[in-house]
Amino acid sequence: MLLRDYLQKYHWISRRKITDAINQWTVFVNNIKIENYKAEIKEKDLLIIASFKINESVSFEDEHFDEILLFNKPMWYTCSKSDPHNKTFYELLPKEFVNKYYYIWRLDKNSRWLMILTTNSKLVHEYEHPSKEVEKTYTVSLNKNFNWNLKDKILLWIRDSWELLRTKSLEKWDNNKIIITLNEWKKRHIRRIFKSLWYEVTDLQRIRIWNYVLWDLKEGEYQAI
Repeated sequence: MLLRDYLQKYHWISRRKITDAINQWTVFVNNIKIENYKAEIKEKDLLIIASFKINESVSFEDEHFDEILLFNKPMWYTCSKSDPHNKTFYELLPKEFVNKYYYIWRLDKNSRWLMILTTNSKLVHEYEHPSKEVEKTYTVSLNKNFNWNLKDKILLWIRDSWELLRTKSLEKWDNNKIIITLNEWKKRHIRRIFKSLWYEVTDLQRIRIWNYVLWDLKEGEYQAI
């Protein structure tokens, strides 16, 4: 196998960075400096690239990555592959996940619980497309007691910034929390609904997406489907 193909497939390193490493004479195979961009490697070769912190015996076996994972996202982590100003939820996962898994339906930094991760980018479109009307259920805590006379208004629709924010169902839950179910999604959908009615959402937890739930999965943990 070509060395560059190996580094792209198993370490997700761009061709430009591979070329730079060779030009800087930092790539060694079996302790021999690599200067040829078309260099090949074989099983059990010793590969050392200090600039990429690689020191390993070459293996062509593919790692197994489950197609769908459920992940329990804590608060204060953004849904992004990289963010110069905030921690991303990928920092809680094995480092190879950032290049292997896409997320379906982001959660705001100050929202938490259920996320779906997938290795199949087509599933992102399949789940997120508005025509699918996939249901998502949340528990909502507010800064003051909710006036349930507003329930019918919310179920009809809420207009905010020239958008109609629709809700499929709204129910009471323990500890003065609200259970809200949507089958569409606009940016900060739930927070905007309650803000327009002079409430502040103090805690927002996504507990269900379609038929997926977290059950006993702790924050920061994931499990395969």
